Amino acid sequence: MTPSDPLPAAQGPAAPTRWHGWAASAGWPVWERDEVLREQAALLRQNFPMTLLASLATALGTLWVMARVADTQATTIWLILHTLVVCGVYLTLHGIAPFTDPAPQAARKLIACMAAMGLSWGALGYVVLYWGTSDSVIYAIGIISTVSSGALGLGAPLYRAYVAYLTCAMGGVMIAVAMAGGPVMWPALFLSSVYFALTCMQARTADRATRRSIALKLENDRLVTELRAESQRALAAQEAAERADRDKSRFLAAASHDLRQPLHAMGLFLESLQRSPLSDHQRTVLGHAHAASGAAAEMLTTLLDYSRLEAGVVKVRPAPFAVQPLLSALEQEFGGQADTAGLVYRTRETSAAAHADRSLVGLVMHNFISNALRYTGQGGVLIACRTRGKRLALEVWDTGAGIPQHQWEDIFREFHQLGNPERDRRKGLGLGLAIVQRLAREMGTSVEVVSRPGRGSVFRLWLDRWQGALEDDSAMSPPTDARSLSGLKILAIDDDEAVRTGMQSLLQSWGCLCITAESSKDALECLEDTALDIVPDLIITDFRLRHEETGKQVLQALRAYLGTPVPAIILTGDTSPQRLRDAQSTSALLLHKPVSTRQLRDAIVQLITQPYTAHPPSTANAADVDEIDSGFATAPAPTSAAATAPTTSAAAAP
Repeated sequence: MTPSDPLPAAQGPAAPTRWHGWAASAGWPVWERDEVLREQAALLRQNFPMTLLASLATALGTLWVMARVADTQATTIWLILHTLVVCGVYLTLHGIAPFTDPAPQAARKLIACMAAMGLSWGALGYVVLYWGTSDSVIYAIGIISTVSSGALGLGAPLYRAYVAYLTCAMGGVMIAVAMAGGPVMWPALFLSSVYFALTCMQARTADRATRRSIALKLENDRLVTELRAESQRALAAQEAAERADRDKSRFLAAASHDLRQPLHAMGLFLESLQRSPLSDHQRTVLGHAHAASGAAAEMLTTLLDYSRLEAGVVKVRPAPFAVQPLLSALEQEFGGQADTAGLVYRTRETSAAAHADRSLVGLVMHNFISNALRYTGQGGVLIACRTRGKRLALEVWDTGAGIPQHQWEDIFREFHQLGNPERDRRKGLGLGLAIVQRLAREMGTSVEVVSRPGRGSVFRLWLDRWQGALEDDSAMSPPTDARSLSGLKILAIDDDEAVRTGMQSLLQSWGCLCITAESSKDALECLEDTALDIVPDLIITDFRLRHEETGKQVLQALRAYLGTPVPAIILTGDTSPQRLRDAQSTSALLLHKPVSTRQLRDAIVQLITQPYTAHPPSTANAADVDEIDSGFATAPAPTSAAATAPTTSAAAAP
């Protein structure tokens, strides 16, 4: 193993406090002594094999140098002994594993190997002392000093190992010099002692640098390990969140579709029942049933809007439009609701025009106003338009409870509601403002909220201002009853018998001739039936039918049989992003269950009074509005260059 290999768990006893204090005072990361010792031993073990080869080569050179000043037989014996020591050390190294053996044990074995090598070189001093001349002693000092300096690179990782080597190597030659004596030997002994001391100091410095480097490496390894573990935890958390989000979407799609079918059928039956002779008590009960059905439909519509945004089927079609007609339409829709709640609803008239998608802007404002009315107990709601250079802001002011500033961002999160711990269904699902923010992003703009607790709130949508001429589009929307539906032939396809029965009952009450079918096969059989002799003026089909058949396939089959692109309406209860995209791609008007009778009649009139187009305009559904406890109790009317005298709904003026 090498020093770069992963470290196993720490072995051996814990480091004493003195080691920690010494390491900290040196400015090193504090690591257990055995961990540092293990790395030092690994470095020394890694360097040893090449050093042994260098030692043998130097010993051969020593034999050649000493041939002229010492007994050749004696130096040859020393060379043989030195070779045996090198071989023994080499074999010992194979049994040393610093990363598996206890660190102190591995270090002791390496120190013993270094000492053996030092003794082998130190023995050269005795050889030249007894079998050489005084010159050979000087030669021995020079050779051993050179070898010891070279060994500093080997022993630097472990100070004690190098000191053991240097003591054994220089000790032998220094004893030989002292025993020889004389005017030449005493200075040589002094210089050898100085060399010994300086080399030990140098080894100490190298040892400290090595330990510091090892400590930093261990610290870096620890940080890398923690970073990898943290990254893995983050990836696991991200995968879990994405999996939960997918599961949530699948659940919402399945639950939404399954709930929309009976709600859609119930709405058709309730409408048919309302056209029947009923007593006052029965009409009261029917009104409550309508209210309950409407509340459930509103919640499902909110889920649908959210799913449509996630599916990416909401297309932004910006165009210039006058703001005042939109505000007037909103006042018509919400004025009666405000009157019933005892609130004042005011709209400041404006001549401003905007360049945006009118239907999406209407959806955002519908959310804002519905939210304001829902959470305003007394006072009222003010709708205004302010211009700021090339921009304008549509604002909804209310006198509700207000929102603390630290929760201004939270109200735009999915399923987050303020003041609704009991999850009152009348306060929605907590998706309204999340939808608003997503719609604003789709349009490339932003929404703002400013609120004071106890006084109220203002919600603001920024749009691009249009200062050019506007086209007169008053003739583009014919009234719903512009043409009677009497005698209209409609083919309705749905795999739910209750829906087929309710649809047939409702359409017949409008004077239509309605033929129902369960699938494209049944529909084709109806068309082929000479007794019926029907060519439909309009096709209404559910999008998801039995046996994995879709409304798109039904339309393709029926239009191919009839040889003409018959106008069609597709009804869907799906919120699955992929299914929404598939339904959106059909050349038919797309309506989302549960469909109100007014919405269905408007769609039929639209298709029979306007030329058929391959891509009819899509309808935008109003989303349920949720989270707001908002408003200013004495909300000042916003001033605007485009604002004039206010208009007031049927409720009493403030």
